[in-house]
Amino acid sequence: MSYTFIRSCLSIAIALMGVFSGTASAADVKPFRITMVVFRGCEEACQGFTDYWKDRKIPVEIELLDVQTDIKKIPGFIAQVKKNKPDLLVTWGTTVSLQMLGTMDNVNPAKHVTDVPALFMIASTPVGSGLVRSLAAPGRNVSGTLYIVPVETQLNVARLYMPYKRIGFLYNTTEDNSKVVMSDLEAAQSKFDFELVSRKIPLNTSGKPDPATLTKLVNELADQKVDFLYFAPDTFLLLNRDVITKAAVQRALPVLATSESVVLESDALFGVVNRYYTVGQLTASKAEQVLVHKIAPRDIPVVAPPGFSLIVNMRIAKELERYPPIRVLKIAEIVQ
Repeated sequence: MSYTFIRSCLSIAIALMGVFSGTASAADVKPFRITMVVFRGCEEACQGFTDYWKDRKIPVEIELLDVQTDIKKIPGFIAQVKKNKPDLLVTWGTTVSLQMLGTMDNVNPAKHVTDVPALFMIASTPVGSGLVRSLAAPGRNVSGTLYIVPVETQLNVARLYMPYKRIGFLYNTTEDNSKVVMSDLEAAQSKFDFELVSRKIPLNTSGKPDPATLTKLVNELADQKVDFLYFAPDTFLLLNRDVITKAAVQRALPVLATSESVVLESDALFGVVNRYYTVGQLTASKAEQVLVHKIAPRDIPVVAPPGFSLIVNMRIAKELERYPPIRVLKIAEIVQ
């Protein structure tokens, strides 16, 4: 679903049963006010968050502010949140979260939101990027949820699908997530006995990653005989997922995705992921702790959904003739 600059309040004023007074009506209960700042519209995680309140019959008003991938809008959103002082701020993605909230070691009350309880979701590496001090103890009035399956788990599952000795990686030097994942993959090389082959994405004259170079970089990785391309949780890469995955398929190069959309909506062979919708629901459960049970975000650990999903794109498996072995079929979700 696509949204322009939205200030739409999704009023779900429904009588609470078992949470508030049993005699209260929807009109009697003042809805909680939540402002959610998203990066590219209300996608699956946002929808999961929204649906949670309907299912729980908790009245909320959700104000949705859409960055539309343009971070220049964020200072205006910060000013708006400071002025309106909602009961809770929810941020989507690492970039939005860092811009709105700052980091543990670099937060400025004049430039960041500091006086409203906050939760983040779809932030790949909240400790590595500095959003929180640790997962168990966030260290400030901010908490959230994890959505990226740990690199070691992804590599273990990948080895169930296929043997590998070389892994390709497109490195976006402008993206915090890419830097952290690069470091994690480098650290895993000795344990999993593989060589990481990376290519930095060149920057254009504006200092941004140049999408025109992506096909060439994928071809270079294929020429280096990597066994698969590791698709990092990176906004730039996600926005250019079709270019990357189609170039990979043309070179018979499997793609391992860390985000479900690269498998479901593009041409990655498989993904070891947490579903966005589930992450949205989990984040909403944390929001209920803050709003209903009055638990401060600093006292709420940052957690991931239990388990993970292994998704296999059978259309691409057929095209690449990389059919999943029986041991993978037993645990995988197959999509066409």
